[in-house]
Amino acid sequence: MSKPAPRLGKGLHALLGSRAAALPRPPHELDSATPATHSQPLPREIPLAAIDRNITQPRVRFDDASLNQLAESIRTNGVLQPILVRPASDGRFQIVAGERRWRAAERAGLRTIPAIVRAVDDAQAIEIALVENVQREDLGPLERAAAYQNYLNYFHATPDQLAIRLGESRANIANYLRLMRLPGEIQQLIESGQLAMGQARAVAGISDPQRQLAVARMAVRRELSVRQVESLARLTEESPATQPEVEEQTRSVASRRHFGEVERAFTSALGARVQLTPAKRKNAGRIIITYNGLEEFERIAQRLGVSLRPE
Repeated sequence: MSKPAPRLGKGLHALLGSRAAALPRPPHELDSATPATHSQPLPREIPLAAIDRNITQPRVRFDDASLNQLAESIRTNGVLQPILVRPASDGRFQIVAGERRWRAAERAGLRTIPAIVRAVDDAQAIEIALVENVQREDLGPLERAAAYQNYLNYFHATPDQLAIRLGESRANIANYLRLMRLPGEIQQLIESGQLAMGQARAVAGISDPQRQLAVARMAVRRELSVRQVESLARLTEESPATQPEVEEQTRSVASRRHFGEVERAFTSALGARVQLTPAKRKNAGRIIITYNGLEEFERIAQRLGVSLRPE
C-alpha cells in the first residue's frame, strides 16, 4: 500500500482535513468565551492510564527540571491546554500532540487529563507531531534532524517539499539533515549541548569525517565561537590538515580574531580606520591609518598628540 501524498503548505487544518480543526491553541491564545462548534469538539477527561505515547513522536528527550516546573503549574492551575489523542485498540488512546503535558500531569498526580479525540491516520499523526514540535521550537537539533529525515522517508518527499510544508528555507532544512551524517562522537557533543547548532553546521561542511572530528574536538576544547569554527572549517577544507595542523590553524584563527579586536580598539580611539598587518618576522608588523581629507588628518594627529605647526 503506497504512502499518502504529503499535504504541503496548508498548515494544521490541511493535516486534519475538512472534518477537523487545528490543534488546541497555546494557553495565552485561549478564549474561554469562544463557543465550541461542530469542527471544534469540547475536550473530555480521559484517564492517564488509558493513554499511550506516540512512538513516532519527534522529541525523545524531555528536560526533567522543565517537566517538574510544568507539573507544579498543573498542580496549581490544572491543564490549561488539552492534549490531542486518537482512538487505539481496546478502548485505549494514543497521543498525537501534547506528550509533555501528559508526562507532567502524571508527575502532578492527576488521574485524568483533558483531551480532544481525533480519528487521524498514521500519516496525519506523524505530520501533526512534527509540525507542533517544530512550530513551538521544542526539539533539539538532532531530534529535529531525525524528525525531518523520518518525514522524508515516510512520505518519499524531497527537502524542497518539506521546506514548503514547514514554511522554512531549503538551506535550513539541508543544514539539519547534514547533522544526521556526522560521526557519532560529534552527535553526542551536539546532544550534550557542548557543540551548538551553528558550530555543528560549520563542522558538517567539512567533507572528511576525521577532519570533522578534529575540528569539533578543538571547538569544544578551545571554546571557539561560531565564527571561529566557520573560519577553521574553511581553512581545513581548503587545505586538508592533520591534528597538529588543525591545532596550528586554530591558533591562526584565534590570532586573527585578536587582531580584529585590536584593530577595532585603535579605530575607536583614533576615529579613523586602522589596519594591523603582521610581518613574517615574529612580533613585527605595520599599523596603517587611513584618513580621508586634511581635516580628518589633523584630528588624528591631535589625538596622537602630534603638532602640525612648524617650529
